[in-house]
Amino acid sequence: MNLSVKNIGLLAIFLATIFLSTKSIFAKLLYLNEITPIIILMYRSIISLPFFLFPLLNVDWENMGIKKVVINGAIGSFIYLLSSIADFIGLLFISASLERAILFTFPIYVFLLSKENSKITIVQMGLIFSTVIGLIFMFNPIVIGNIKETLLGGGLVLLSAIFWAIFIIYSKHAVRMIGATVFTSAYMCISTIALVIIFMIFSRDIATSFLFEDSVMVYLVLLALMCSIIPSYLLSYGVKIISATQTAIISALGPISTLVLDVIVLNHNITINEIIGTIIVTLSVTYLTRSYK
Repeated sequence: MNLSVKNIGLLAIFLATIFLSTKSIFAKLLYLNEITPIIILMYRSIISLPFFLFPLLNVDWENMGIKKVVINGAIGSFIYLLSSIADFIGLLFISASLERAILFTFPIYVFLLSKENSKITIVQMGLIFSTVIGLIFMFNPIVIGNIKETLLGGGLVLLSAIFWAIFIIYSKHAVRMIGATVFTSAYMCISTIALVIIFMIFSRDIATSFLFEDSVMVYLVLLALMCSIIPSYLLSYGVKIISATQTAIISALGPISTLVLDVIVLNHNITINEIIGTIIVTLSVTYLTRSYK
């Protein structure tokens, strides 16, 4: 492989990792403006919709089958929404860096829930245990004075990570049925419709929900572009060029970059426990991911 092409692939995965790390940062900035999780998710989906809707226009529906696409898309959308809503609500109660670290553990649940991994080695058990130790390190300095909120937020984000693991496992089946592009477009389009319906049902004042300050709209647009649209293309390009191991190693920068952004952008008071915990979680999950790929 041409070295320059490989370097571009590495850069694509690196940029995707950094962009995805900003999701919780943008969400926190929007929460400061009293924007609710459902509104954030709805706007992100609506802004991203054209990019996911366009591929569906080129599908050969006679051979593909609309019913098959709708069923697989609807199931994927349901799991995706459970994960996303739990994540964004949980983020209300915990720091961006802790949220990112908990989400980063989703490969553990993929590993535990997958039928392909019938046996767990002692090394893998040790890595799972060390991940738990890392999260305990991160929780320790934060729970003083607000243990209930931290446990609630952490529990919801943990639930989000588990649902995301289920989504990853299900997506393998769905991709075999209808293809990656069609599946991604289908579940994202259905999710957008579902979020609009949820918003209309639970919103008390719909009119004021569309009257935002310019800064809020900028955050919403950046959230959609940097945390959904651009990373999806960068990841799709990068994984075709570099190995899964290289992808996993670069992706391990995610929790670390979120921790740095949390300090710089949100003025988070970082502690040594969080630094140690983040490093332990990152290394443990990365090596566990490499051990079963």
